[in-house]
Amino acid sequence: FFFFFLMIRRPPRSTRKESSAASDVYKRQVSTQSTWDNMTEKKEARPRDNKVTITSKHPAPFYVLVAKHALADFGTIELHAMGGTMATCVSAADLLIQFGYATLKKTSIEQVEVKGDTGMIKRPKMRIELTKSGDFEKLMEKAEAIKKENEEVYNLIGAANKCLS
Repeated sequence: FFFFFLMIRRPPRSTRKESSAASDVYKRQVSTQSTWDNMTEKKEARPRDNKVTITSKHPAPFYVLVAKHALADFGTIELHAMGGTMATCVSAADLLIQFGYATLKKTSIEQVEVKGDTGMIKRPKMRIELTKSGDFEKLMEKAEAIKKENEEVYNLIGAANKCLS
């Protein structure tokens, strides 16, 4: 009997080597975190208009944050999504409505032609229009107060950890 063993060596998942698939995951995590930090900390990262395009790069809570900034600046927003990202679009809209930041004004789904590998293909496109709720300003103030309170707690925990080490 002859046994042949084929051993395929994969790089570890935490690798940052440019050629590995794990590297791609790492890069996406880093870019998502840096984009999230930009949105939460920098004024210039605010949306330029009231259209928020949903992609597969970020989870629904990221788009909730973007939409809240757009609602604060413009009063109404349009969430746009195509194909597989429509679930994320609906989730983001649902969270905004559920927590009282927005009210639903209009939804629409249409079929559009986009360029694919083999020519023009038809894809579904969703548009959800939301308006700022009457309680929006009060909710934003409350969220900001909670954020500041959490920052104070994290600073205290960090100081306590430094004392213990």
